[in-house]
Amino acid sequence: MTQRPETVAEHQESITRVMLFIQARLDEPPSLDEVAEVAAFSPYHFHRLFTAYTGESLSTFIRRLRLERAANRLRQTFDPITEIALDAGYETPTNFGKAFRQQFGQTPSEFRESNHLLDTAVFRQNRRREQKMLKSKIVHLEPKTVLFVRKTGPYSEASTAAFGALMPFAYSHKLIGKETQMIGISHDSPDITDADKLRYDACITLNQSVQPQGEFSLQTIVGGRYAIFVHKGPYENFDETYRLIFGQWLARSGEQLRDDPIFERYLNRDPRRTKPENLRTEIYVPLKER
Repeated sequence: MTQRPETVAEHQESITRVMLFIQARLDEPPSLDEVAEVAAFSPYHFHRLFTAYTGESLSTFIRRLRLERAANRLRQTFDPITEIALDAGYETPTNFGKAFRQQFGQTPSEFRESNHLLDTAVFRQNRRREQKMLKSKIVHLEPKTVLFVRKTGPYSEASTAAFGALMPFAYSHKLIGKETQMIGISHDSPDITDADKLRYDACITLNQSVQPQGEFSLQTIVGGRYAIFVHKGPYENFDETYRLIFGQWLARSGEQLRDDPIFERYLNRDPRRTKPENLRTEIYVPLKER
């Protein structure tokens, strides 16, 4: 039997609400009962619904996000592996090591040695390979509420699909004005998370109140210190700019990354009518307070 459209929209809204709730509670993951309450479903029915929409059970989804966050921490900090294991929900480094190896094919130590962003040898290698200098500006942002649509998959495909859904909705509801900002949030690292599970949020800032509807939801971009970089040219070349940020700028700057997602602000009013070489994008990298 075909689902009613409003039922599909209600389910999408519930799943998105739950994903935001889980993201905010990764340090102390919520129970199935708590998540089901947020979704406004019984635990039994919600578990089936979540698996149907995401392709993962709730426990698998939470465990994967915590392991991926641990992997990013291994390559971004020199924090002890024991501490990272405990924060990821494992009582012993041994248990953490087994789960990590199963997920990434390497032990935590091997992963850190071959991937660390601040390693001196890696930094020297990147400097020899990349002579281009990257300019940055440090700013302090206030929290920003945005309307968004989330899609999963390779970022090039997910971003197109997400904005393809968001912009018609925004224009039809007269949400686009001169001050509206178009923002993309990439929640995962493509070299850590499988391509089909990459989470991308297409967002616009708001100057009026909006009620969530189906896949169109609200979230708050966290405020705080950010380093801003300007990417010039095609979106397909983002990898080069990100390589410079993490392979060169980060090691040289002495800054530490904050555990919040990077976001991109697209400066061109209509990228579809802009020559690729004229595209301009601001990349916001979250930094710890000093």
